[in-house]
Amino acid sequence: MKHANLIEKIRAGAYSRAELSKLRANADAKLAGCDAEAATVIAEIDQATPSDREIIFMGFCPGADVANRLDLEWKANGICTFVFRESEHQRGRFEAIRPGDLIVLKKRHQFGKTMLVSGHGRVTGLQRDEEGRRYLEMAWAPQEDVLEAPLMGCNSTIDVRSIDAVEAQMPEAFFDWLGWSRQAS
Repeated sequence: MKHANLIEKIRAGAYSRAELSKLRANADAKLAGCDAEAATVIAEIDQATPSDREIIFMGFCPGADVANRLDLEWKANGICTFVFRESEHQRGRFEAIRPGDLIVLKKRHQFGKTMLVSGHGRVTGLQRDEEGRRYLEMAWAPQEDVLEAPLMGCNSTIDVRSIDAVEAQMPEAFFDWLGWSRQAS
C-alpha cells in the first residue's frame, strides 16, 4: 500500500489535531481524485489519537435537570452521546472529540464558581448510529465519588480544556479523584 508509512505514523499518534485535520482534507481530495486507497487513510485518521489530547468537561443533564440525566445510560453502555443538536457551536465541539481524550462528567453547582464532577472515562473510539449521529465509545472509570471542583469553562454542555490548563487551575484533590498525578496525563 502506497500510504503505509503515513498510516503507521497516524497509528503511532504522531500528529496533532490540526495536522490530522489537514491530513483528512488531503485524503478527502485524493479520494475525490479516484485514489481508492485514500479511504483507508481516512478511516485511520477518523480513529486516530492525536498527540495533543484534551480534557472535556461534559454536562450530562439536558436542560440542566437532574431528572434528565444521561450518565447512567452512558456508563452502562460504554458510550457518550450529544443530544443538544440545535447548538451548532456545541455540536462542533462534540465532533472534535478524539480517541484518547478524557471526558469528565460535570454539573454546575455554585453558579460561576464550582461544579460537581461525578464520573470520567477515556474515549476509545468513534461511531455513528443508524441515523448518522456521532457517538463516542468510552472506557468509563468505575469510581462513583462526586467531587466539588472549581468551574472549568462557562455555561456550556461541552467545555474543552488542554491538559496544561487543567493542571494549572485544578487542585490536587481533582487529580486524586481522577486517580492520576499531574505528570501522568
